[in-house]
Amino acid sequence: MITDTVARFLDYVGSALFPTRCPICGKRTETIEPATESQPLCRTCLRLLPRTEHAAQRNNRMEDLFYRHRRLVRAGAFLHYSKGSTVQYIVEQFKYHEQPQLAYQLGKEAAIEWMQSDFFDNIDLLVPIPLHPRRLRERGYNQSAYIARAISEVTGLPVVNDNLLRVRNNPKQALKSGKERKENVKDVFEVKQPALFAHKHLLLIDDIVTTGSTLLAAMNAIDICRGCHISLFAIAQPQPENRTT
Repeated sequence: MITDTVARFLDYVGSALFPTRCPICGKRTETIEPATESQPLCRTCLRLLPRTEHAAQRNNRMEDLFYRHRRLVRAGAFLHYSKGSTVQYIVEQFKYHEQPQLAYQLGKEAAIEWMQSDFFDNIDLLVPIPLHPRRLRERGYNQSAYIARAISEVTGLPVVNDNLLRVRNNPKQALKSGKERKENVKDVFEVKQPALFAHKHLLLIDDIVTTGSTLLAAMNAIDICRGCHISLFAIAQPQPENRTT
């Protein structure tokens, strides 16, 4: 049986022989705890990613998407996203190319930075947007769950993975128009035990927000939970057209 000491030594040797390199600039990066969780992006590339500053901004562009929903408290995205940008590349890597550690790293960085604001104040539970079981088996992981776990490690807030369910395996949202996206996620989500969310302030967590259709569908499903309040977090949101990439 391998002891913790031996396991850590093997991880150390493995890191020395096969160092992790930043997928953006190619430089060697460090390893974070636990030793099996890599930190793919180097600190320089991570620092240069375009922040939205939504944590300090009320009525920001993300809140504007959902302001009419009666249960909304706060909303924000961590990074700006644009076609052909570094953020687009990172999102595609953790979403489609089996690199969920990138989602974990961005979730942790966002939580560390946003802890300086009041964004997480009064949140009770972290709820990642779920995948349908079939898609989860195909992909092997839920990137939103990685983001939620990273935020939980920084904030100490508990994650609930199994109460908001995706009950219909709808087609992917990519390349659909706004109207098609809204129709595509209609009646996709269901709350298993409404009492678990009742009178709680939930933080719904997703990877990227475009039209907001997925998060809005999840909010509508949660609407049956008595006295529930909802805030929203995403790693990225399309940046305004008047901003540079």
